[in-house]
Amino acid sequence: MEIRAAVAADAPALGRVMVASFLAAHRGQMPEAAWQKRVREWTPEVSAEAWTRFFVERAQGRHPRDVLLVADDEPGVPVALALGTSADDEPSGTTGELAALYVLPDRQGEGIGGSLLRRLAGELTTLGFTSLHVGVLTANHPAREFYEAMGGQEHDQTTVDEEGYLLPLTVYAWPDLALLASGSPSS
Repeated sequence: MEIRAAVAADAPALGRVMVASFLAAHRGQMPEAAWQKRVREWTPEVSAEAWTRFFVERAQGRHPRDVLLVADDEPGVPVALALGTSADDEPSGTTGELAALYVLPDRQGEGIGGSLLRRLAGELTTLGFTSLHVGVLTANHPAREFYEAMGGQEHDQTTVDEEGYLLPLTVYAWPDLALLASGSPSS
């Protein structure tokens, strides 16, 4: 397994990974109508277009502190992705946000997500981030268990709008990003 920076040519694979992982993870965790709307409207091609826009914007100088990593099973074949960015609600600019961490459903449980998260933490640390937050659907118990096992501490409870439904969201935090990057059990 190789972890590397994502490139524009990865956009189609990023779309496939993200949509397949999201739909598999969130079935039964949101109202069925919202999930079905995602199935109909948010295809891998639609997601790939959004990733293509991300790479265009990055080339234009936007997203300078975003880190987008992929884990390849074989060269050029991503099976997972992680995106870290600046937290919108943090004026200091030292708190990062885990905007996305998706592993293909048939590859979960192999340590890929943990490896990606630790590597992402290291990359964010080099960009001046000192802490990290991630919001996860409160109903997503497997993801919550993963973040807790990775040392995430419950930080906040809020909601997220998913297709017009306000869903409970649990926010986890790593107050010391360097500990997460090091793989320290106390992270």
